[in-house]
Amino acid sequence: MRLRLLPVLVVAGLALAACGSDDDTTDSEPSSSSEAASAATEPAATTADGDNDTGDAENGDSDTAASGTAEADDAGDQPADAPAGGGAATLTLANGESYEFSVLCSLEPQIAAGSEILFTATSYDDPSLDITQFGDEGTVTGLATVSVYDATTFDSLWEASSTNEAFGGTVELSLDGSTISGTGAFYPGGDIAAEPVDGDVVANC
Repeated sequence: MRLRLLPVLVVAGLALAACGSDDDTTDSEPSSSSEAASAATEPAATTADGDNDTGDAENGDSDTAASGTAEADDAGDQPADAPAGGGAATLTLANGESYEFSVLCSLEPQIAAGSEILFTATSYDDPSLDITQFGDEGTVTGLATVSVYDATTFDSLWEASSTNEAFGGTVELSLDGSTISGTGAFYPGGDIAAEPVDGDVVANC
C-alpha cells in the first residue's frame, strides 16, 4: 500500500514544483517590465531637454529680432535732413500787413512747362507763397509774379504780376547771390479792379 502511494506523491511533488517555477517566472516579469518602462522614459527626458534648448535658441532669435526692430524704430525717430535750397521769406505791405514763410528755392535757370524760369522761391506754409521770374525763352517770357494764397482753397490773398502793368501795377524781381528781392503793387485777392497796395518781398535762400 505504501509502495503504491510513493509514486503518486512523487508525481504530485513534481507538479507542485512545476507550478512554483511558473509562479516565480510570472513574479519576475513585472520587474523586467518596470525596467523597460524606465529605460523608455530616459530618451523622452533627453528629448524634452533638447526641446528646451531649441526653445532657448528660438527665444534668443526673438530677442535679436526685437532688438533690431527697436534700433530701426530709433533710427526712424531721427529727423530727416532739411531739403537743399531751403530758406525764409517775408512780405511786407504798406497797409501794415506782413507775412513770413519758409521757402524752397531754385536759383539756377531751368525749363519748366516749355518756358525758361530764371529763379523761383516757393512756400507750402499756410498761407503759401510763390515767387517766379521767367526768362526770355519759351511760351511765357519776361513774366515776374509774386503771389500769396490760401494753402487749402488756393484762393489768392495778394498778387503782384508784371502782366498788371497795363492796369498801373508793376513788380520787379532781382537775384543777388542767394537772395531774391522784389517790389511791386499787390492786388487783394488778385483783383485788378481793386486798389493795389505797395509791398516788398525778400527771400533768403
